[in-house]
Amino acid sequence: MNENWGATQKTAQTGPLEEAWSIFDERHLPYRLLMLGKMLDRLSVQYIRELGGVSLAEWRVLAHLAIMGSRSASEISTAALVDRAEVSRAVRSLEEAGLLTRVDNPRNRKSSLLVLTPRAKEIYDRVSQQRRDFYGVLLADISPQELQMFDDLLLRMARQADRFARDQQQKASAHEL
Repeated sequence: MNENWGATQKTAQTGPLEEAWSIFDERHLPYRLLMLGKMLDRLSVQYIRELGGVSLAEWRVLAHLAIMGSRSASEISTAALVDRAEVSRAVRSLEEAGLLTRVDNPRNRKSSLLVLTPRAKEIYDRVSQQRRDFYGVLLADISPQELQMFDDLLLRMARQADRFARDQQQKASAHEL
């Protein structure tokens, strides 16, 4: 009983974030990454809506087009690792809002390229600057070396997950034959 009281006191001192974080240990990194991702998404949804007047899905399409240049919805979906239907809905909303247009795709006659309008570029510039400032605050106590190491580790983990997914696809394809 005394032991539980100490755990309760520790939780009370550290707060709900630390309590949720400690539900699973460091071996459950995907849980913790998902948790952090959800926290950042919640902050981003409100922030992006206020600054740019777009949804998070719409922002992601805008950001990919701003960085990658004109691309098809399929290329955006692939680059963002997002379901095509989600990209299609965002594209439709952005078109209706006058934030992007379509042009013929010289690489594929079946699809069109998405092009940001000047108004969309202005929204991207404004929101992306504010987001850089926001992430600067989040990363303020992380050194450039730690940030680089963290990014390298995340990439290694992503590569492992990608390899695993491709292996699973190959195994499934082999069973279908």
